[in-house]
Amino acid sequence: MENQNAIVVNNAESILAEFAGGSTGTVDMMIGIGLVKDSQAVYFQYMGEGQPPQALMLPNNGKPLQNLYNVTLVNLQIEENVGEFNQTKLNIDLLTNGGKVMRLTSGLTTLWSQSALTCINGLYASYDLSSTINFSSYYGNSARRPAYASLSIGRTKVTDQVTFDALAEARADKDNERKEKILRDIVSVVGAALGNSVEQAEITVDAPVEANSQELPF
Repeated sequence: MENQNAIVVNNAESILAEFAGGSTGTVDMMIGIGLVKDSQAVYFQYMGEGQPPQALMLPNNGKPLQNLYNVTLVNLQIEENVGEFNQTKLNIDLLTNGGKVMRLTSGLTTLWSQSALTCINGLYASYDLSSTINFSSYYGNSARRPAYASLSIGRTKVTDQVTFDALAEARADKDNERKEKILRDIVSVVGAALGNSVEQAEITVDAPVEANSQELPF
């Protein structure tokens, strides 16, 4: 069943206009990953206290937004004891070409966070961290429909095979402590390189516009 609270509008001032290649987006957003399990949407905008998160969908075809275009990684951090369940969250801050910040947030050890940090470690190891990137999120094909992330510079996929293999081995061994250490080490090193300088983006209720969808493999 699709989320009843999906955002499907055509607001030319939206931040997602920038992600899709526009130039007038002016709002900050906080985005959770895969918050509604029976929804096809992968990105959900937090709307503020007491309001349900809103699925981000494409108005031209009703499909979920997957790709955030022409952004820059500006901050990477771990937030402890979040919410009533005291979760440990990974926060990834992306800067648009208009100078606004979107914060993507998910549990630190989710497959989405593992794939995102594998790609980010590849960016750190092989490219300039200030490079303009395309950041994508999508669901896998298994029955449990885990979310994954991928990163590219132009059409060039960015990842890190050493990190990919290390996390795969930790999962196979059911070594959760080792898996978490790998992820924390990446956040520590890359976060320090970025300066951890961006404050949490203000949660707003403005809505996104149409963006083109093109899935990128992890």
